[in-house]
Amino acid sequence: MNDNQLQQLLQAMTLEEKIGQLTQITGELYVGKVDAEMVETGPEYASHVLGDGTLYTIGSVIGASSAKFTNLIQSEYLKQSRLKIPLLFMHDAIHGYKTIFPIPLGLSCSWDENVLETAAAVTASELRASGIHVNFSPMVDLVRDARWGRVMESFGEDHLLSGNLGRAMIKGYQKIQEGRISAAGVAACLKHFAAYGAGIGGKDYYAVDMSLREFFDYYGKPYEIALQEQPKFVMSSFNSFNGTPVTASKRMMKDVLRDRYGFDELVISDWGAVAELQKHRVAHDGREAAELAMNAGIDIEMVSTLYLEHFETVLAQHPALLADIDAAVMKVLRLKNELGLFENPYASEEEEPSVILNADFLAAAEDAARKSCVLLKNDGDALPLRAAHKRILLVGPFAGTKELLGNWACKGSFDDVVSLADGLKQADPSLTVDVCETLADCPADVLERSDYIIASIGESWTLSGEGHSSVDIGLEASQQALVRAVKATGKPYACVCFAGRPLALQDIADDMPALLWCWYPGTRAGAAIASLLTGQATPSGKLTMSFPRHSAQNPIHYNEYSSGRPANASSYSSRYQDCELGPLFPFGHGLTYAGATYADFDISSDVITADKPVSVSFTIHNPSGYAYPEIAILYIEDVVSRSVRPVREMKAYQVISVPAHGSVRATLTVTLEDLHYLDAELRRTIEPGAFRLYINDPRQPVFTITH
Repeated sequence: MNDNQLQQLLQAMTLEEKIGQLTQITGELYVGKVDAEMVETGPEYASHVLGDGTLYTIGSVIGASSAKFTNLIQSEYLKQSRLKIPLLFMHDAIHGYKTIFPIPLGLSCSWDENVLETAAAVTASELRASGIHVNFSPMVDLVRDARWGRVMESFGEDHLLSGNLGRAMIKGYQKIQEGRISAAGVAACLKHFAAYGAGIGGKDYYAVDMSLREFFDYYGKPYEIALQEQPKFVMSSFNSFNGTPVTASKRMMKDVLRDRYGFDELVISDWGAVAELQKHRVAHDGREAAELAMNAGIDIEMVSTLYLEHFETVLAQHPALLADIDAAVMKVLRLKNELGLFENPYASEEEEPSVILNADFLAAAEDAARKSCVLLKNDGDALPLRAAHKRILLVGPFAGTKELLGNWACKGSFDDVVSLADGLKQADPSLTVDVCETLADCPADVLERSDYIIASIGESWTLSGEGHSSVDIGLEASQQALVRAVKATGKPYACVCFAGRPLALQDIADDMPALLWCWYPGTRAGAAIASLLTGQATPSGKLTMSFPRHSAQNPIHYNEYSSGRPANASSYSSRYQDCELGPLFPFGHGLTYAGATYADFDISSDVITADKPVSVSFTIHNPSGYAYPEIAILYIEDVVSRSVRPVREMKAYQVISVPAHGSVRATLTVTLEDLHYLDAELRRTIEPGAFRLYINDPRQPVFTITH
């Protein structure tokens, strides 16, 4: 359809049909609960609101899966829809649909925008083949508190990296060609606007209270950066921000998102968030909740029906909202047209099987899993396995399990997962691999003949994700006991850890000679990890979120503000008196087997100006037989500023392909804009003075420049 035809369609719509297009429900109301995989069962909708007439005005459905059932729902809907406007189907495929990639926090540890774009592109292809048009991803909420369960969906604690990786995923999802979403692409939904990751105490859905300086310079930056890729949707967040629920905040949704950040597409609420304005106690009833959300600029209401129930009353009091409603409905119609739904609203059930879980997608998932793992410790080169290590004992709760997808695994199946045990057997058929959940379960002869033990430990996937904030994120006592029991055998060993977040490991870290942090790696988990354990590839990931020593050391992040009493040995400094200084494993930490070194540093100039950025060049020497992606990071330190600045700030990074037994020259660049910051009056500021530059090691500057 052309735009004139869409305008004519809009003019033909009743007001109820327009509000219906701005309402999202679940799919069982159209076809019944005919299949467990088909829908996420929604709330009990008021029958007087979703009667037969209204039900066929609805604009979108959440949770339906597979071409068979999206087609079934679409067909039933279009049979009774007056204007035959097809449904949009939306889903939460956070790190894959059927082919599951590492959790986003794991993906971020690759630091590789190409890896994340590929993961998103694969996910989009599978979604579209299954009849789904919109994906509620990426989440770029900045996170600094590992107690929050949803850190697993994030890209970590740095605003620049989070924004860039979010932008890469939007590009991969939408696959824009000639200005349109491609036939194998889906509309991306950036979330959760705004500052959802900063809930007080790391609690989910909780209040956020911060200065606007902190928001615009840090927590808001990932959204600002990712929005440059022009996602079709933004999702508002559950939390209140400085006293106002975001779902009801004109300041955040209009002044900031629309006017300051320039977003002009659709805004959708989170699940039931419009109705929850009553529980925030800013709305007396459903009518007030609908009024607040409409006035704030929430275009589409997700799985509650207050817009449909109260639109006549709200619009009678606020007739100016009619223009906003027409604009929002027109955006919905244009998106459906861009996706080609008016011409063909159905997915091909015949083509779907050839897309789902195909070999290329599985290979991409394995590559991403390998690049997401982080080698946190490797004392005495305990890893990789040596040629003499042929009888491997895998012990621990994750030794034989296939439950390695992580939370928010969409329609991924454990049946498709490669376990750690199977991965080792496939990687090296000469290995004998025995699997025991505990050493007590291990037959004496099996333990005796083993020449290497791998302790598989971590936090169950069920303990992270939405609604799974925890006050204690230490490794549970039984698993600490397992590590110490393995140590007591006197055999060489290493630890492999699975978790949806950083864990507090101070009490057990010294008992781990080697620790490979695998997050939740997805469908090809065991194959990817086995390639690292056996030395067929080297770990290359670096942390994007600091590991606290103890649970109570949260929130913790590398770019904390300078203090008048910096942390030191004295208790009268910015520290906890019963905890060692700093994180256990800091942001940017990650080891390899390669033993590469940085040398021959050079700088283009020691003075930076608006038209003359400064570039730092260096050579990476790789003496090993591993060709791998090295991650180089540049930090700055503003030596003196009128406003308090972070102790370090990352301003550039690069993933560099380093050849085996070779060297490569690399360059990282800082511009004058990188040195600006917001002052207390929210003015963009830069002052004359000195800045120290650091490469990878934020403790040792390599150059000082002046402006």
